Amino acid sequence: ADPGALLADSTPACGAAGLEIHADARRAGASIGRLTVVGDSAGELSGALRDAASRGAEGVVVFGGLGPTHDDRTRDEVAAVIGQGRPAPHPEAMAWLIEKLTARGLPPPEPGSHQERMGHSPPGAMPIPNITGMAAGLRFRLPPRTDVWCLPGVTIEALPMWREHVLPVVVAASGGNADRGEATVIVRGVREGVVAPVVDMLLLRHPHLKAGIYLAELERNLFRAVRIVLRGPSREFPVAFDDLTEALRELPGATVEGTWKRSGAEG
Repeated sequence: ADPGALLADSTPACGAAGLEIHADARRAGASIGRLTVVGDSAGELSGALRDAASRGAEGVVVFGGLGPTHDDRTRDEVAAVIGQGRPAPHPEAMAWLIEKLTARGLPPPEPGSHQERMGHSPPGAMPIPNITGMAAGLRFRLPPRTDVWCLPGVTIEALPMWREHVLPVVVAASGGNADRGEATVIVRGVREGVVAPVVDMLLLRHPHLKAGIYLAELERNLFRAVRIVLRGPSREFPVAFDDLTEALRELPGATVEGTWKRSGAEG
C-alpha cells in the first residue's frame, strides 16, 4: 500500500475525495502548498515530512499506509520522524479497533498480529478515531510549527475523518470560523438513498451550505443509521436546520436527532 499523498499548507487531495477535500480547504481560506506522492521504501515519507517542516508548512495531511499489511508503513515512518520510539498499542486506538471488530462479530486481534497494527500509535502522536473503518489515524506536530494528520487512503474513511478532525482546525487557523455553523443529524430507520434527496433539496434552498452524508452505527456488518454533517454561514443555520430535521421526520419510519453549533456555542 502506498503511504499516500502528502500535502503541505493544509491542502490535501486523496483519490476520489480529492476534489471535495481541496474545495473544503480553499473555502476555509487555506493557501495551496504542494502534492507529493511517496512510495513504500523506508525514509520516503519521513523525508517528505522533514522537508515540509523545514519549509515551515503549517499543515500536512498524509493519506494511506495505515492498514494491517507489511507494506503499510506510515506508522513506522511517523515514528522515525518523531524519534521517540517504535509504534505500540495505544489504549484508545485499541479500544476503537476492538469495538469495530466486535460490531462485525469478530474477535479482538491477537497480540503482535498484523491486525493489531491498526490500533498502534508511535510515541509522540495521538490517534484519531476512524468513523467508518478500523485503522486509527494519527496527529502530531513537527517543530517549529507543522501540524501533521495521517488518514486512511480509502475515500469512505478519509473524507469523514478529514471533515471531522482536520477541516475544523484549518477553518479556525484561517480565521474562517467566526460566522460559521455546523450541524450533526443522525437518522435511523431509513436508507441513505432515501435521505440523500432530502439533503439535496435543502442545499438547493441554501446554496451556501455544504453537506456530507455518511453511514453510521455499524453493527454486525450493517450500518444502522445515516449521519449528516452540515456546515456553512451561521446566519442560515436556524432556518436550514429546522428545514432539514422537519423534512427528515416526514420520511416514513425515520427517527431523527441532531444539534448545531454557532461560533463554538450550542444551538
